[in-house]
Amino acid sequence: MGHSDDLHIDSPSGSIAWIDATAGIAGDMLLGALIDAGADLERVQSVLDVLIPGSVKLAKRTVDRCGQRSLKVDVELLVENPPHRTWTSIRDMLESARGAVPERTIDLGLRVFGMLAKAEGRAHGIDPEDVHFHEVGALDSIADVIGACEAWRQLGIGEATGSTIAVGSGRIRAAHGDIPVPVPATAYLAEGWPTVAGDLLPPRPHGHDHGHAHSHPHAHDHEHDHQHDHEHPLPEHAAGGPHAAAAPPSGVAPGIGELATPTGVALMRGLATSYGPMPGMVTRAIGIGAGTKDTPGRPNVVRAFIGESYPHA
Repeated sequence: MGHSDDLHIDSPSGSIAWIDATAGIAGDMLLGALIDAGADLERVQSVLDVLIPGSVKLAKRTVDRCGQRSLKVDVELLVENPPHRTWTSIRDMLESARGAVPERTIDLGLRVFGMLAKAEGRAHGIDPEDVHFHEVGALDSIADVIGACEAWRQLGIGEATGSTIAVGSGRIRAAHGDIPVPVPATAYLAEGWPTVAGDLLPPRPHGHDHGHAHSHPHAHDHEHDHQHDHEHPLPEHAAGGPHAAAAPPSGVAPGIGELATPTGVALMRGLATSYGPMPGMVTRAIGIGAGTKDTPGRPNVVRAFIGESYPHA
């Protein structure tokens, strides 16, 4: 299960968190992880209804990502042809909602969207104030950012640490054409933060010593349709990446694609106060948020560990 009954919604901002983005991160993935950890989706929806009334509907569902249970949050658009928004218009929208939307949610949202505007401005060589949020500023991305910020507030998270971010590799086709991974805005947002391409680990050679003996089968309380055999290599199409068996389009460099989106990295940078391994903590809740793709060879998920710190010996 995701959240723990020991974690109280709207607790003071004294909880700590560790965000695991070693398989990548996107806005909907982090939102799913925070909802799975105990944040209330209906209350997140109510905040969005104040900011962008009648525009989006959030829904959650449990999914399987490479054999791992996770929560997928889907954003349904209720309007056609949503307008492009500038950083100025988004900032005005958030500022005008003070009193109707929790202050901390607004402050966190302003921080995250400010980072996005700065990165997009650098990518396009324009003033951040003039940035038009094409892909990033669509209604679903506003829902992801503000939704994650509101869920963060509900969970009472004060300080947070983030893992190394898997950003992906190769090239993708976007609104501006064929561009490299990480896309420019993601690359700028990730400056100063540890990153890795995130290719799948190579298969272990037969007879590799793990440092401990296995004289017994891997028994589980539940059954899977795959084997937990450390000696078997990954499927041919997954070993070493790319994740898909199909060859890339002509003229596009091979790779594993985009694992981290600008929205996801901006949320990590805006919400986490430092990077590194999991800190000393007593975990009270674990949330697992799913990405859209079900990647062969590795679960496409973000994990959120939430709890309280404890003094080191």
